[in-house]
Amino acid sequence: MAIKNILVGWTGLPGAEDALHVAALMARKHDAHLTGLLVHGTSRTAAALAPWISSSAAAPLVEAERERRAAIAAAFHELTRELERDRPGKTHYLEVAAEPDVGLVEAARVYDIVVVGRDEADGETAHLAPHPDLLALRCGRPVLIVPPGYRTERLVDRAILAWDGGKAAARALADAMAILETHAHVSVVTVGEPDAARRCEGREVVAHLARHGIQTDLRRAERGPGGVAAALREALAEHRSGLLVMGAYEHSRLAEEVFGGVTRRILAELDVPVLMAH
Repeated sequence: MAIKNILVGWTGLPGAEDALHVAALMARKHDAHLTGLLVHGTSRTAAALAPWISSSAAAPLVEAERERRAAIAAAFHELTRELERDRPGKTHYLEVAAEPDVGLVEAARVYDIVVVGRDEADGETAHLAPHPDLLALRCGRPVLIVPPGYRTERLVDRAILAWDGGKAAARALADAMAILETHAHVSVVTVGEPDAARRCEGREVVAHLARHGIQTDLRRAERGPGGVAAALREALAEHRSGLLVMGAYEHSRLAEEVFGGVTRRILAELDVPVLMAH
């Protein structure tokens, strides 16, 4: 399926600007519509004071939040002014009043891909910012997570597919095909010493990509003291790749939180965009 409908989780925070920049490059590359969506819940201050103050006393808080949202909307329109000028009618902006994770998950299901920045919210902005890992886990769409500070003039045309043979990796492979088909080279990377079945499976992934016209190869990365996340980070640097495609939370999210899983470390450590699906 071609990418023609891109959703950006827009918060106005610096990380969201980086995500919007990447989404705009994608929109140009795929001639796609781009929609910025601000999902806003209740601020921590307003929620804490609500039981104790009257509606009239709360009015300044309500007005301050309205002004904040207006500034966030204005920033989006300013940052996408050139994109809209070059492609009239293909840039859109929406606001939804809801808890950020819930609102963005529900909206995402009618888009081809969701682009978000890494979670950088603090206590004053948490009611505006979704959690990218939860989005990948729940929305049923591929989610491209852009690290803070990431800027590029063009989308890098080399990618890595992290392959472990699991359901989440297979879903990420399928969801990423529209993007991978535009890349000059994709390396299928397995971490650690695979058994015979896994080696055969990896070759079949390479064959699958080749049948889609994608130049690809199969590589193995050593699993050192830093674990899978460190091995993938080294592979990305070695192959000068600008995108990692991987499954999110092959194990339960609770297990990853307790034991320090790959998904969480990847999101915390990588300096290139990561496309995740579950």
